[in-house]
Amino acid sequence: MAVKDLFNPVIKIVLFIVIIFLVTKWVPYGGFVSAITERFDFEGAQRFTAAIEGEPNPEAWEAVSDYFSLLINTLISIPLLSALITTYHIAVKRSTTGHHAKEWMTSTVQRFLKVFLYTWLFWIVFRVMPYESLVNGSQSTALYLAIVIINIAITTAAYMLIVKLMRK
Repeated sequence: MAVKDLFNPVIKIVLFIVIIFLVTKWVPYGGFVSAITERFDFEGAQRFTAAIEGEPNPEAWEAVSDYFSLLINTLISIPLLSALITTYHIAVKRSTTGHHAKEWMTSTVQRFLKVFLYTWLFWIVFRVMPYESLVNGSQSTALYLAIVIINIAITTAAYMLIVKLMRK
């Protein structure tokens, strides 16, 4: 793998993270999140968080609000990232053809699918791996950080394998 092939995805990931932070700061979607989370009663919030986390959450309201806030932020950030990358391609290629909207829509859908697949794989790996046997009641931040890093590494390897198999 050439350095250029590795550098391009890293730039896109960093750009996506920057866009997520900018959307969090400048786009007022808190009312929309509140409107969604108000539809949950405490029992529904408990069931929702238990389905995601695998165990009941004592602060289910906050967790549901955080999950929907992250979801809405992602739904806003991915089209913005695609628009920024499409604009960059237009500026660099200096193209005048009129298929830019199709390019933007296609790249947006592809990015949504990639984020969904990666998130789903992360969740599956996190639910399947026996991390409880490693923790044994420990409250060590380093241990939790190591677990997250291991999970990200396994998820990334699985994602790359799936993408490689799909491209064949």
